Amino acid sequence: MFLEVEHHLWLEYDTFINESYVELRLQPKTLPRQAVAAFLLAVGPPTTMQRYRDWNDNHVHHFTVTKFHDRIEVLSRSLVDTRPPSPALDAVGDATPLAAPLPPHLEDWLSLGGPLSETPRLRRFSAGAKPPRNAPLGALVHGLSEHMQRHFKYEKNVTRYDSTTEDFLRLGAGVCQDFAHMMLALLRLRGIPCRYVSGYLHVERESTEPSQSHAWIEFHAPAHGWVAFDPTHHRDVDERYVVVAHGRHYDDVPPNKGLYRGHADETLRAEVHTRAAARKTVSDLHEEIRHIDLPVYQEIPERPAPRPYSAADEVAAQQQQQQQQ
Repeated sequence: MFLEVEHHLWLEYDTFINESYVELRLQPKTLPRQAVAAFLLAVGPPTTMQRYRDWNDNHVHHFTVTKFHDRIEVLSRSLVDTRPPSPALDAVGDATPLAAPLPPHLEDWLSLGGPLSETPRLRRFSAGAKPPRNAPLGALVHGLSEHMQRHFKYEKNVTRYDSTTEDFLRLGAGVCQDFAHMMLALLRLRGIPCRYVSGYLHVERESTEPSQSHAWIEFHAPAHGWVAFDPTHHRDVDERYVVVAHGRHYDDVPPNKGLYRGHADETLRAEVHTRAAARKTVSDLHEEIRHIDLPVYQEIPERPAPRPYSAADEVAAQQQQQQQQ
């Protein structure tokens, strides 16, 4: 299916900063199961955009704003042709544990670290998952996911972007990032190579309420290669999923990260909108970079002092309140 994805970011600061450096991982990848027809990236304040491919072949755009500014805005639009990946989980019959030694290129996908906290609590939770003895790899992944579904619930605003598997175990709730991290930890404890996937999930909505970015996992099966699975929804990945980046965990693939010079508190807002689009012929990728006209300053500008609140303001406020009743 053809999917249009719009991802909007706003970074706002309570005072002026300078020398901002920002990295973006927003451009979907071209893979056997998806083709990117078009990608547009707009950034403000206007600046020069650079790009590179990281060690996982993810697209990374980056830019620097060297003058004083108090906000940054980023808008990306993608048009992606997606197909269901194969195989389905129940078709993955590889024996477990996997035969050793593994090829060197899979060793990066076995380590615990970063948000995957190897703690006694994690090992106890892992030991409590008891899939059928000698279960094939697909059945093992399914059983681990069922174990997670019995112990965790999906809930927003209880974990943070930097939460770990230990936090998830302690709270018993979290979002897709937490479910993906936990599944990675359970698989790696069993010697199964697996990787974090960041991207988007298209869900039909009756309203214009924004969607969200999404995270799931891929595990490596010797007979099939990388197999995708969504532990948050406990299901196979289908054509509604758009892959943006692969990494060992979230820390490798955040949609945006950076640093700046100044003493300011940063506020991040993000909105994602997806919709099914009419099918078209995909030929060459069309890429476009645009600028968003936000101001910058050579020196920190003077902010106007707030006007003292007067009796006339009180009368005007009362009149406005009466009009709204």
